[in-house]
Amino acid sequence: MLILFTGKYLKPQETLARKSYFRDILSVFGSNLSVTISNLVIGVILSRVLGAAGFGLYSSIIVVPVIVIGFTQLGIRRSTIYHIGRKDIDENNLASALILLWFYTSFLSIMICGMVFFFSYSQPYDPLMVVLVLLTIPLLLMNLFAGGIFLGKEEILRANIINAGPTLLTLVLTILFVWFMKLSVLGAFMGIFVANFLMFFFVYRTIIGEYRYKITWKYHEPLMKSMVKLGLVNAVAIFVMQLNYRMDVLMLKKLSTLEQVGFYSVAIQIAEQVWHIPYAIETIILSRSANTDDDEGVTRIVSSIFRLSMLASLAASVLIFYIAPFLIPLIFGKDFMPSVPMIQAVLPGVLILVGFRILNSRLTGKGKPEVAIYTFVPALVVNFIANLFMIPKFGGMGAVWSTNISYTLGSIAFLIVYSRKIKMPISEILLFKKSDFTFFRKISIRDRNNTAKY
Repeated sequence: MLILFTGKYLKPQETLARKSYFRDILSVFGSNLSVTISNLVIGVILSRVLGAAGFGLYSSIIVVPVIVIGFTQLGIRRSTIYHIGRKDIDENNLASALILLWFYTSFLSIMICGMVFFFSYSQPYDPLMVVLVLLTIPLLLMNLFAGGIFLGKEEILRANIINAGPTLLTLVLTILFVWFMKLSVLGAFMGIFVANFLMFFFVYRTIIGEYRYKITWKYHEPLMKSMVKLGLVNAVAIFVMQLNYRMDVLMLKKLSTLEQVGFYSVAIQIAEQVWHIPYAIETIILSRSANTDDDEGVTRIVSSIFRLSMLASLAASVLIFYIAPFLIPLIFGKDFMPSVPMIQAVLPGVLILVGFRILNSRLTGKGKPEVAIYTFVPALVVNFIANLFMIPKFGGMGAVWSTNISYTLGSIAFLIVYSRKIKMPISEILLFKKSDFTFFRKISIRDRNNTAKY
C-alpha cells in the first residue's frame, strides 16, 4: 500500500513476480473476496433493517443505473485495457481522450436514468434518493475507467484497490447511515455516493499526481473513434449480459411483488458467490491477452484455467447448496427462507456461466467482444419470453428457471463459436489433462526461478 502513496517504483523482481498468473489471480481473488464479504454484510444489514419490501425497493432502484451504465459506459474500460496493452498510443493523449469520454458518458447515463425514474415507475420515489443515485453515476464511471488504465498497465494492486475500495467504504457508511442513523433506503444510497466520492480522489491522486498525465482538452478524433468503435461492441456485450443478469428483477417488480423481488435478490446475491473464481481469473486473462503476442500459448493457458475453474466452481456450488438452508435464516432472518429453494435451483445456471466468463475474457482481450453479443442476444430473448410466462405463475422461482435456461443456451452457443474462433476442438477445451492439476505449481516455480535471476 505504501508504494501507492510514496511514488516509489517497483523493483525488477517485484515487477516480474507481479506478472505471475498465480499471484495475480490470487491477488484479484482476495480483492473480490473482500468485495463479496462486504456486499454480503451490506445485504444482511439492509435486509434486516429494511425488511423484504424495503430491500426489494432498494434492489428495484439500484438495478436501473447498473443496467444503464452497462451500456452507456460504451465499453471504454475494456477498450482502454486493449489500447494501453498494445502500447501503440501516447498515454497522455489516451488519458485526455478518456476524460472527454467520461464527460459524455456521464451526461448520457444521468439523462437516461433520470428519464427512467421519472416516466417508468408508477410509485413516486424520494427526490433526494434519485438525486443521490444520479450524482453517483459520474463517480462510478470515473472509477470504472481508471480501472481500465490500471489493468492496461498491469498495475494489479491499484486495480484491486479501485475494485474493492468503494465496497469496503460503502459497508462502513451503510453501518453508519442505515444501522445507527436509521436513514432507511436513503441512507443506503448515501453510503454508495460518499464511498465513490472518496475513491474519486484516489483516482485523481494516482493519474494526475503520480502518473503525471498531461490532460489536454483537445478532441483526439482518431483515438476517440478507435476507443469508441471497439468500446461500443464491448458496451453492447456488457449491456446484453447485464440484462441477462438483472432483467429478472425488473420483470419481477412489474409482474409480481416487492417481497418476491427481495427474496430473489438475496438468492442471486448468494448464488453468484460462485463467480468469485471467474471474476478473478477473467481480469488477469483480459489484461494478459491485451499485453501479449503469444496467442497460442495464452490460449492453452486459458483452456487449462477454464477446466480448473469449472471444477473449483462446482465444489463451491455444492457447498452453497448444502449450507443455504442454515445460512439464510442465520444471516438474513427467517423471513427470507423462501430464498433458499431459489438459491439451490439457480446454481446450475450460475455454474454454467462460469465457463463463459473465462473464455469470453480471452476473446475480449484479443479485441473480439462481439462473439458474446451473437450468442447471448438470442438467450436474452428466451429469458424475456420465459419470464413473461413463468413469473406470474411461480414468482421468484419462475425467474430462477428462466435464468437457468438463458445462461445454459447462451453458454453452449458461445462455446461452439469460441472453439471455431481459436481453432481448438470443443473436446480439447473441456476434457481434463494431467497437466491441469500441476498447472499453477509449474507457473509458480517458473516465476520463482525467473525472479531468482535478478
